Amino acid sequence: MNQIQSAKNIAHILLGNHDRKEITNDLINQAIDNIILMPDFIGLNTEELLGELEADFEIYSKEATLLVAEDVKPWLYDEKSKISPELWNRYKIYMNQKDSSFPIDTLDDITDKILDKCVNPKIKGRWDRRGMVVGNVQSGKTANYTGLINKATDAGYKLIIVIAGIHNSLRAQTQLRIDEGYIGRNSSDFILRKQKHKIGVGKIKAETEIYSFTSSDSKGDFNRKIATSINVPIGGNSPTVVVIKKNKSILENLILWLYQFSKESENGDKKIFDIPLLLIDDEADNASVNSGTELDVRTINRLIRTLLNLFNQNTFIGYTATPYANIFIPSSWSENLETAVKGIQLKVGEDLFPRDFIVNIPPPSNYIGAVQVFGYDNEETSEEIQGFDTIRSTEDQEPYFPRRINRLNKDDLPEDVPNSLKKAIKSFILTCAIRRLRGQEKKHNSMLVHVALYVAWIDRIAWLVNEIMRDYTLQIRSGQGTLLDQLQTLYEDDFIPTTENVLNNISYKDHKIKQHSWEEVKSVLVDAVTKIEVRAVHGTKNTRSLEYHKIEEINYKAYDNGMSVIAVGGNKLARGITLEGLSVSYYLRATRLYDSLMQMGRWFGYRPGYADLCRLYTTEQLINWYRHITLATEEMKADFDNMAAQNKRPIDYQLKVRTHPEMVAINRLQITSAGKMRDHEVILVAYSGRLIQTFMFEKDIKIVKNNYYSFSFLLKTLSKPQVKESNQLIWNRVESFKIVQFLETYQQEYHNLETLAKYISVQSEQGKLNNWNVALILNSQKTVTAQGRLNGSDTLSHKFILQDEKLSGNLPVRNLDDGPNILSVKGKKNAILDKKARMIDLEINQSPISESLIKEYRNRSQTPLLVLMPLDPRISPDLDENIPLVGFGVIIPEFPNETKVEFAARPINSDFEYSQEDDDIDE
Repeated sequence: MNQIQSAKNIAHILLGNHDRKEITNDLINQAIDNIILMPDFIGLNTEELLGELEADFEIYSKEATLLVAEDVKPWLYDEKSKISPELWNRYKIYMNQKDSSFPIDTLDDITDKILDKCVNPKIKGRWDRRGMVVGNVQSGKTANYTGLINKATDAGYKLIIVIAGIHNSLRAQTQLRIDEGYIGRNSSDFILRKQKHKIGVGKIKAETEIYSFTSSDSKGDFNRKIATSINVPIGGNSPTVVVIKKNKSILENLILWLYQFSKESENGDKKIFDIPLLLIDDEADNASVNSGTELDVRTINRLIRTLLNLFNQNTFIGYTATPYANIFIPSSWSENLETAVKGIQLKVGEDLFPRDFIVNIPPPSNYIGAVQVFGYDNEETSEEIQGFDTIRSTEDQEPYFPRRINRLNKDDLPEDVPNSLKKAIKSFILTCAIRRLRGQEKKHNSMLVHVALYVAWIDRIAWLVNEIMRDYTLQIRSGQGTLLDQLQTLYEDDFIPTTENVLNNISYKDHKIKQHSWEEVKSVLVDAVTKIEVRAVHGTKNTRSLEYHKIEEINYKAYDNGMSVIAVGGNKLARGITLEGLSVSYYLRATRLYDSLMQMGRWFGYRPGYADLCRLYTTEQLINWYRHITLATEEMKADFDNMAAQNKRPIDYQLKVRTHPEMVAINRLQITSAGKMRDHEVILVAYSGRLIQTFMFEKDIKIVKNNYYSFSFLLKTLSKPQVKESNQLIWNRVESFKIVQFLETYQQEYHNLETLAKYISVQSEQGKLNNWNVALILNSQKTVTAQGRLNGSDTLSHKFILQDEKLSGNLPVRNLDDGPNILSVKGKKNAILDKKARMIDLEINQSPISESLIKEYRNRSQTPLLVLMPLDPRISPDLDENIPLVGFGVIIPEFPNETKVEFAARPINSDFEYSQEDDDIDE
């Protein structure tokens, strides 16, 4: 521990009696004045210490919110005086020693709330509880449930089972965290060598001794022989813990081993009596949710339910950052369902819907999540949240990395990598160098390369990346070649402006983020680049069939001075191990599931001192998908918090989520797999008070033509318009069937327009949304201004045919991102439904005109609006300039007693979805 870190720890102790909100700079300076009087801190850099402490005490967290079933009664606060918090106190001391800035008081409060919703383990008789904790990707859920496990054991839970993902690497990583934060000794040393090697909390005195039946060894998953040899009874004086992966064989072996402790109950079932079980399901959305039917239950779900049902006292808590699939778990289940576990008939038990409680944990203020990385555009309010300027669009990946990969044809393996990947590698080299300048030379640095799932492809790409690194290292060490000039250009054109952007937009203090001169960066390049190694991360152990042999597990703990690694992998990186100090990601894998996309975001988390150095290289399509998911997720969190304030139940939230248009807004982006929504293949959707608009345009010429014809056909059905301004035409009282016809024929893969059209038809049948206003927006300018390649051009004139007349008008221009297959709207200023368009048919005499005022007038008028905007196709060289690119927006006012419509969830057929049993895929 260096001098600054030691001083920080002492400062936190000195300031520990104050409420964090009350700590001022004066109090911090008083603590520093006391510290510099101590002999160990002569020559202390007080300015750096002050910056660190200011940042620490500025971090805050919002309170967790809860949805709780009516029959869940609080108990913890009445019982606290009877509970000795031995293990929790030990964990609290350990976390403070490990990182004095860790918000332990917040964790204390949140884990109290969660434990209070579990059953009091002292209660006699049969009981069970189902709950879920929702956090954020890479936000510290392991620390949360480790704290909960300590408190639960203090309270009287006897057996802890943690199910930690589907990969050996993640299971071993989680076991090590449990060793350090709960058990207090290295489980691998204890089980394999009978050595009580104390680590983590074990170095802090406690009377309670905890035993694990699994170890942190890569082969340390549950084994019946090893568990029996440990010779510690479950339910005895010593608490016991098991950390397993989600695997059929492992779960069956654990169930069979536990079955020996069961006794026959009154109704003839075998049960383990009076041993309170707490089962934590990490990544509860992954593999745990039944994608079969009520009677044809999928393996992992069936075995978890059987395991729980074996105990007459159990609490199940699923932890996830993406609860979409879990929300759709049916609350009904077959009580007579049985399963055979290696010849033994056992009852399956209730499904895993969190019927009793859901806890939503907001991230602390220094967390960098989807909002900070991607930002979002709220179509309804025109609110635009800009993410940090750290995303770089890739458009050159094909033909090197094609969308469809033929795993059987090894001739398709790439011979080189695209320039975008080479640029990402250069960015990583610069990041490693700059972190050295910021005093982080002993911190871990990681880069993620995720292009393919197949081992042969991972192997080849890792070999190519290593060859590139060999060349780059040689050029930097020798000073020969063009690389140094390329790095300087990249630093000056990319890194300097991005650091400035982050400094101007970051919401918390981070004094380590600063600008550096190129000469400073250049001076540490050799030290930075020579430390970088390349690892292929996949499940294959035998190197004989591989080109690249550095496939050993990434073990950061073996590198006391920090590890710098480029990890090339597939699924094990996407939902597997945690990459420490992840800064640069090159990510091309597409999936159409909201939950999978969010979980694959390994670039979320905490980036102290280097948030400005992070880069995400990915496709324009994925960037836009993530922005949309971010908005949908933020809206659902807001719904959750509003319902929590109204004391609603988990079942109420399930119903709320099912009616949200975001469930069906994008055909290609599904909320979760249709299999996991099996009981909700028919979803009810509500659009009252909603806004829908084109935010992506496909460049397929057939689709562009089709949409122009749909637009032209609608115009031909309209009579003479009311001319509002030279560039705005308004039609009033347009029959709803014309709107429906337009929506049904307009092709847009990113919006489910069939459901919207059906919704309008259903309302019309009941006398609602019958008469529409339609607006056509054209361009009043003679020249194009500030629109990229068209800047200064003459505006493009076009002829339109109406029912009674012909007219000419200039086509509007919008600033669009031009990707390989799609054009996407850049920000609210370029939205079809900008502020002016949303009030185009309203007479508003008040000022200032706010978003809420526009919505108020819209609701007062009760008139829905369709806005049409035929855009100048010259914005992309791939389009035919004779066929306008048609965008539209729909605004539906809030109205009472709407009739929700059904939407049938569709199975996903993605090029990138795969079977876990596929031997060629990285597991």
